[in-house]
Amino acid sequence: MARKNSFKKAYVGIVLDMALARNKISNRMVAQRLEIDEATIRNWRKEHADFNRAFTEAREVLMEKINSVAGKSLDVRKRKIISRGPKGLTTTVEDVLPTHSDVAVFAKSLGLGRSVYGEEDRLRDVLRDVMKQKVAGKYTALEAAQLLEAEGIKVPETLLLELETPKRFELSGPGGGAIKTENTTLSPQEVADIYKNVLG
Repeated sequence: MARKNSFKKAYVGIVLDMALARNKISNRMVAQRLEIDEATIRNWRKEHADFNRAFTEAREVLMEKINSVAGKSLDVRKRKIISRGPKGLTTTVEDVLPTHSDVAVFAKSLGLGRSVYGEEDRLRDVLRDVMKQKVAGKYTALEAAQLLEAEGIKVPETLLLELETPKRFELSGPGGGAIKTENTTLSPQEVADIYKNVLG
């Protein structure tokens, strides 16, 4: 690889683009892209904070840029405040800066909505929501696993263990006393048959 000694501000943008596209990048990947040796990349990361930040905080940097551009590009609205005081009615006019909703609409109009909230984030949020609903009792372990599989999300080991654990049934004899405890895996039909026999 050819060795380049001079750092260019444009390299920050290249690293940002790579980080947004891949979610995680390495010194080696950037070195190959810029045709620079890895030692130089490491040195530049130590010397230039914005270059180093592009490796790990690409989304945050992008949102800051969107906020900055939105603040300059969006119309600043005026608000008129009329108040009554000892001097009578007074009118004050003040600027109203763009809200976070204005910025979100601006980002979407630029086509940046998806790069800010990627597929990996969406899947993580779906997993978190399904597991929260399962803990709350809205879904059974089987339903939660089916929902996750339908979304293409790997079912967590804890949920798989819960599905594979044998079910525990207690059978009671005449007079309500416990006869025995059995650990077994039964189909829904087998469980129904046992209850029919016990209940008569």
